[in-house]
Amino acid sequence: MRYRILLKDKVEEKILREIQSKHSRDVEGISDLYDLLILQGSCDSDVPSRIYYVAYTLALKNIEIIIVRLN
Repeated sequence: MRYRILLKDKVEEKILREIQSKHSRDVEGISDLYDLLILQGSCDSDVPSRIYYVAYTLALKNIEIIIVRLN
């Protein structure tokens, strides 16, 4: 199963980079997810824990997202 995070609104790259630098070493493989969020405004992963951890770190900064399960 594949999961996707979508940003509800435009988020400044600086804020996303700050979140990335603070949390990218917490869970293996999430740095790439932050890079995709910065470039595309969305990111995908087959690993639910990665998606939910990135979602958690975004929520800490009150960034609204949508999580979608893809088939």
